[in-house]
Amino acid sequence: MRPVRVACGQFQAGSLPDNVAIMRDQAAEARARGARIVVFPELALTGYLPAPEVLDHCQPLDGDGVESMREAARQHDIAIVFGLPEITGGARYNSMLAVDEAGAIAGIYRKIHLWKTEGWAQPGASIEPYELAGVTCASWICYDTRFPEIGRAAALAGADLCVISTAWLGPGGEWELAVRSRALDNTVFVAGSDIINPDPALRTCGRSLIVSPKGRVLARAAEDTPGVIVADLDPEEQQAQKARVPLLDDRRLETLLDPAQAGRDAGILQSVAGSSRGPAIWRPGA
Repeated sequence: MRPVRVACGQFQAGSLPDNVAIMRDQAAEARARGARIVVFPELALTGYLPAPEVLDHCQPLDGDGVESMREAARQHDIAIVFGLPEITGGARYNSMLAVDEAGAIAGIYRKIHLWKTEGWAQPGASIEPYELAGVTCASWICYDTRFPEIGRAAALAGADLCVISTAWLGPGGEWELAVRSRALDNTVFVAGSDIINPDPALRTCGRSLIVSPKGRVLARAAEDTPGVIVADLDPEEQQAQKARVPLLDDRRLETLLDPAQAGRDAGILQSVAGSSRGPAIWRPGA
């Protein structure tokens, strides 16, 4: 990867037009502060709404909200990653869209591990890398962060920066610990953007943060405070950490793939069986 400044924006969601306007303003601020990539929260287009309300707001990848965000990327010359409730071919997903600085769609991630409030969606089927601002990235969403295999799959796919959109309903300490652990476990940078929601039933506090491959917090947002955080990602720090602790090279796959365990953990364990560095794409259960 090359050096890059990354930003996370957080805000209290309202209507779709209001959310788009806030994200456009925060994208402009991030770019003015030198960022090349800005990450926004889970379901940022609509806010993290109760299931019946989400159903009324799902949109296709050529919907008005997506088109507005693509235009914002072009206008401000910045790559934008954001969450949305997607509908495609009659199926609904909790999705995360990556748009490059030219406004082109660079990557799409559909949440694999759905939280119990997300019965309106069906789970995604893969995690795939994509390029933004000269950096190989991978995405995941909120609850996915608690599953170590997500971060490992992203690292095996070649990601140097993992971006997370979240509406973190759990304790803030667990969110930070999980993000820092995924960064340290896999020697990757991680940028996670959290939404603000004062609704007691779906309370989230906007604890966005950016973390180094050593698990060090590079930037942390204040709780319940809308705004933008930025951090510089130094590839030399990543390379030094990989040289000091070569986690991916030192894995013992023959231990992981014990026959008694392989059937239970058929996803990532089986998918890496034929390679010392793993697949470009991970599909759960494949």
